[in-house]
Amino acid sequence: MSVNGSIIIRGYEVTACHGVNPEEKTEAQRFSVSAVLDLDVSAAAESDDIDKTVSYAAVCKLIKAFLCGESRNLLECISLSLAREIMLAFPAFARAEVTVDKPDAPMKGVFRSVAVRSVVKRSTAYIAAGSSLGDRNAYLDKAVGLLRAERLVLSVEESRRIPTEPYGGAAKGEFLNSALKVVTLLTADELFAVMRRIENECGRERSVHWGDRTLDLDMIFFDGEVRGEGDLILPHPEMHKRAFVLEPLAEIAPYVVHPLFGKRVSELLAELYTGF
Repeated sequence: MSVNGSIIIRGYEVTACHGVNPEEKTEAQRFSVSAVLDLDVSAAAESDDIDKTVSYAAVCKLIKAFLCGESRNLLECISLSLAREIMLAFPAFARAEVTVDKPDAPMKGVFRSVAVRSVVKRSTAYIAAGSSLGDRNAYLDKAVGLLRAERLVLSVEESRRIPTEPYGGAAKGEFLNSALKVVTLLTADELFAVMRRIENECGRERSVHWGDRTLDLDMIFFDGEVRGEGDLILPHPEMHKRAFVLEPLAEIAPYVVHPLFGKRVSELLAELYTGF
């Protein structure tokens, strides 16, 4: 998604009822919302046509409707939820940075305002999916369906499903593998948690390492993110050694570049096959 500019809204004021204290739920207070909304402004700039951009008034209308709706306790919740709603409502935005100020927060001391800023962006993840137990197609269908049902998952594209031999020595059944391209407003950790929940819903057991399983979902890439600690390692540390990952991945993402190796997925697959 091309991005070369931003729509910036500063200090849009709304009176609404949010806060932890009981009186904040019933007595309206001032809130000031600022937003930096990244998008491609080329078409609008070159044509000078309002239909080629996002209506600033429409964004402000959404902000007001959101703040005047459900009451929330925390500014953190307000800013993050509002950023997500803006991204869902306006697909032209690649990223939303939303700051919610509460000038009259019920605190002691002298201060100008209390504010929380949240950032939500459109991200692309690539996931390796596999199954070696039971109705393998049904488990993969369920995984794709559950991902698509997530409100903050914008799209899911799947490669062909290919039969592969078991990997690692413990599994005995033939696998059915595919690759998924997931466009989402979730962070990598949030998407990873969704993946684990879906595995559990499909009866995944983890008693034997690399054993047979109803469903296996591995995050291969998340944008260009690199991390080496915790439960989620990015990119997946074994992906370049596995034909059952690279072959379907190369079908839907041949030109995606591994952020550490600096090579395209299609190149990694060719090297795996040739040994060079």
